[in-house]
Amino acid sequence: MRKDLLIAVIISFALAIAILSLPDILEPIAKTILTYLGAYWVLALFIIGIIHGLKPDEHTWPITVSYGLMQRSVRKALLSTSVFAGALTLVWASLSALESEILPFFSSYNLDPYVDIIVGITMISVALFILNAGRKGKVESADYRVIWIHGLAAAFGGDFIVVLVLTALLISMIPANLGFMIGLLFGLGSFISQALVVVLVYKGVLKASRDFTIMERAGKYALFILGVFMIFLGVYSLVTS
Repeated sequence: MRKDLLIAVIISFALAIAILSLPDILEPIAKTILTYLGAYWVLALFIIGIIHGLKPDEHTWPITVSYGLMQRSVRKALLSTSVFAGALTLVWASLSALESEILPFFSSYNLDPYVDIIVGITMISVALFILNAGRKGKVESADYRVIWIHGLAAAFGGDFIVVLVLTALLISMIPANLGFMIGLLFGLGSFISQALVVVLVYKGVLKASRDFTIMERAGKYALFILGVFMIFLGVYSLVTS
C-alpha cells in the first residue's frame, strides 16, 4: 500500500475507534464541574471547553486533523483549526444568547444523525475535488471557506445540546446580556485543545512520512475516509433510533 494511503487509513481507523469507544461523557462532566465551580463560571466554562476539544469527537477531530495535515506549515495548520473552531464558537455563542427561543425545539429533536450525514457528504465532496485537482496538476489544498462551512454544520452536533444545558444551568446565575459568554468561553477552550491535538498529529505524521507531499495526500485521503465514516455513523443512528 502507498505510504500516503497507509497513513490516511491508520489515522482514520484510530479516530473512528476513539470516537466509537468513548461514550458521551461531556454533559455529566460539565454538570459536575459547574456544581463545584459555579461561582467561578467563567473558569468552569473554559475548562469544560478544553475537555471538549481533547475528547475524540466526530464533529471536530476528523475535520481539524484532516485539514491540518494538508497545510504546508504548523502555522497554517493552526489557521485552518482556528477557522473551524471559530465557526463552532460563533454558533455556540449565538445559541447561548438565544436560549429561551430555541431550547424547546432542540430539546425535542435529535439532529445528530442528520448533521453527521451532511458533514460526511461535505467532507467527501471536498476530498474528491482536491484529489481530482491534484491529478490534473493543480495545487489544491483546504479551502478556508469550506472549513468555515464545516464548522457551522458541525456546531449543530451533540455538543450543541451541551451548550443548551450549560446555558440552562447558568442563566439564573449571570446577567441575561452575558448569555453569549457561555458559548464563547466553551468554544475558546475547545479551540485551544483542538489546536494542541492538530499540532501534535501534524508533527508526528510529518516525522513519520518525512515528506510533506505524502502527508498532504494522507490528509486528503483521511478526509474522504472519515467522511464515509460520518455518513455511516449518521445512517446507523437513524436506523437504530
